[in-house]
Amino acid sequence: MARGEGGVVIVVNVTKVIENRAVTKLCVLIFLFGSLVLVRTAHAQELVVLLTPRSVPFSWIDEREQLVGFNVDFVQAVCREMRRQCRLETRRFPEIIPELASGAAAIGVANFLRTPERERQVAFSLAYWRSSSVFVGHEGGVTVATSDRICVIAGSMQQAWISTRGRQGTAEVVALASNEAVLDGLGRGGCPVALLPVMQVLPFLQSPAGRGFRFVSAPLDSDGLGGPVHMVVRHGDDSLLKGVNDAITHLISSGEHERLARKYFPFSIL
Repeated sequence: MARGEGGVVIVVNVTKVIENRAVTKLCVLIFLFGSLVLVRTAHAQELVVLLTPRSVPFSWIDEREQLVGFNVDFVQAVCREMRRQCRLETRRFPEIIPELASGAAAIGVANFLRTPERERQVAFSLAYWRSSSVFVGHEGGVTVATSDRICVIAGSMQQAWISTRGRQGTAEVVALASNEAVLDGLGRGGCPVALLPVMQVLPFLQSPAGRGFRFVSAPLDSDGLGGPVHMVVRHGDDSLLKGVNDAITHLISSGEHERLARKYFPFSIL
């Protein structure tokens, strides 16, 4: 009990005050703990990573039904650097950017070249290798100028390039679902000539299936046919993009990028 101004007696329930303070402290602790859990949960959420299933030597499903390849190894290393759980899934090349744009996936790893149209849908990481393109066909067969069909990967820069400004001449441009489908078309004769990324043609030419085939042009790297290759990240996730870029930088500077690349390529791809 205390006496206030004007002689008014103020009765203070000390027990009640202590109880209220205890409840307040408990609420604060619960709030802080809940916030910490939410932050940790958000950070621990799986990142869905999309790759193509038939793009030797970058990502393909082997005879054991395992997803393997340079892109697989490298993005797994990126996830380890970020200390994030990643779930790798496969999609057709044309499906990857739309799925990231919708927010259904976090990262796409399918050898993307930067274009204004793609930049409107996704964010681009730092480059992690450089590409070029080449025409390939059968030795002693038709040339680019005389072929009636030229095969490309659907949704690729090669398709966009050859389909503009009449570059295909009188040839029909045949867009197939994957790199493997184009190479299979070459082998079976359905594709007299194909335009593909050099790095995806080399393993074919070095394999028994590629005997009798050769480059029928010099490597091309202008007008979108080559240049720095990037991962793509869903728009608006700046922290994820920074994490990916920091991981790429460290993997390159530490030599881990080169070590992983040499499993698949006999030369530097940077």
